[in-house]
Amino acid sequence: MIRKIVLQALVMLAGTCFVISQSQASSFDSKAVESYINSLPEVEAFGEKMESQGKDEAWLNEVSPMEGENFDPHTRGISALKQHDPAEYAELGKIVGRHGFSNGESWAAIGDRVILAYGALKAESENPQLFEMVKQMETMDPSMLAMMPAEVRAQMEQAMVMARSFAKVPDADKQVVRPHMGRLDAVFMDR
Repeated sequence: MIRKIVLQALVMLAGTCFVISQSQASSFDSKAVESYINSLPEVEAFGEKMESQGKDEAWLNEVSPMEGENFDPHTRGISALKQHDPAEYAELGKIVGRHGFSNGESWAAIGDRVILAYGALKAESENPQLFEMVKQMETMDPSMLAMMPAEVRAQMEQAMVMARSFAKVPDADKQVVRPHMGRLDAVFMDR
């Protein structure tokens, strides 16, 4: 269940071109989370417009983390958008600006923290074994992983990146996001 939720969230985020670095985040509080959630309908419509124009296909793979990389889909998306389509990057900046963010990067920084805290809270409540699985996978013989088909191996590595990231979410971030879980569920479950 959590894997489905995480994959849905990742697809939604990647498909709508979100992304930024936690280090550039402005204050992470309930108001920032609310602003992020309130921005999602407009950002999603923006992403759907880009997708319908085929503008996301050239760089969509750049937002998917692989082994050894951070799970920061918003950050990756903003970076890729800025690099590949500066006009659309500027348009996204205007959209998130209407919700109180200074630019796409500040929006994405909050978004990454929200999605990580959301994923961690979902894992804790619905699949606490996920964190034990991470420990077991880290001790797996690399030759076993090498025997898997490339596609399965890539999916497993990506799931491990996300699970490790969820395990590292600070309790303070989870406490900020917890009151918003109902709204986030409604947003992410509709994808």
